[in-house]
Amino acid sequence: MSPAESSRRYTVIYDPDAVHEFVTVVRSKEGHRSILNAVLKLRELGERLGPPHMKPLQGVAATGLRELRPKQGRSDWRAIYRRVGSTYVILALDRHANFDSLIARAQARASRYGGSLEA
Repeated sequence: MSPAESSRRYTVIYDPDAVHEFVTVVRSKEGHRSILNAVLKLRELGERLGPPHMKPLQGVAATGLRELRPKQGRSDWRAIYRRVGSTYVILALDRHANFDSLIARAQARASRYGGSLEA
């Protein structure tokens, strides 16, 4: 990897509803910290971030959606995101126990962001 590649930072933005979830649903400092650390890894590595930190979601309805897995999947928290061009958008946050609802919210919010879906 070249020095330019290793110092590159990727843009990560949050959907406004995901920000609301981060503030109201994620109540513990540990939860905040684990999500922010996972987002930092996404910002630093972009497409090079792989399992167990991230997992592409399967199925037609999930095309382009990915699961960000704090603490290598050992955290109960999940963030669903997608790539739009060179930007990553955090669409929804919740506990893994609420995974179906989390995916449904992320799918509904994904339409807010133009551009082609990146798999």
